[in-house]
Amino acid sequence: MKKYTAVIVEDERLPLLSLIQKLNEYHPDIEIADTCGDADTALEKILKIKPKLLFLDIQLPGKNSLWLVEQLNLALNIMPYIIFTTAFNKTNYLLRAIKYQAVDYLLKPVNIVELAKAITKMKEISDKNINIPERKYSFHTFNSTLVIYASEIAYCEAEGNYCKMFTSKHGEEAIFERLGEVEAKLLPSGLFVRAGRGHLINKKAIYKLDIRKQICYLKTDVGMLYEINMSSSGFAALKDELDK
Repeated sequence: MKKYTAVIVEDERLPLLSLIQKLNEYHPDIEIADTCGDADTALEKILKIKPKLLFLDIQLPGKNSLWLVEQLNLALNIMPYIIFTTAFNKTNYLLRAIKYQAVDYLLKPVNIVELAKAITKMKEISDKNINIPERKYSFHTFNSTLVIYASEIAYCEAEGNYCKMFTSKHGEEAIFERLGEVEAKLLPSGLFVRAGRGHLINKKAIYKLDIRKQICYLKTDVGMLYEINMSSSGFAALKDELDK
């Protein structure tokens, strides 16, 4: 029997014991690796265990579940599949905010039929290697916030205390964040390679490297072309990364 490791994040004793009992009785292939009751402890345990599945209570004491998901996104290359749990059925605004990141969500007390449906959905996604829908990232601009999919970013270029972001559809945006900060945000996407100090490049957009002129040519999925004149060290770092 294939096992799926799971961590349960739940701060109330009775819902926690109830969920454990239902998983043990009806879903023995879900192996409960650990449980915890707050976001800080959960973060530490999840980074250590790297479970396949995470049962996450929306209402946590202190730092909330959204904070936890954001920290996991920054720290993990592969996110666990998330099934959110909640005691309230009127948190639609919150559920909309996190739905893109979840396999499903369950109302407490957890119904065994709904639990089975959520676990079946998780297995189907996992076994078919289907990705959770791509998340969006937000970046500070001069007087607004740019919200964009990682795949829509062709490359970023350092410019002192801010950077220039070149997108697949809308051209150039000035981002009031350092290149290193942008790189940290985009790390979970697995799409980008750091080319020296000056550039962060979407690997999927690269279609030609001119070794003599040290130019990287990019082509986006909508046909937009970019040409990056690079430093010797940046070009070498990019080539080394692509040759791995």
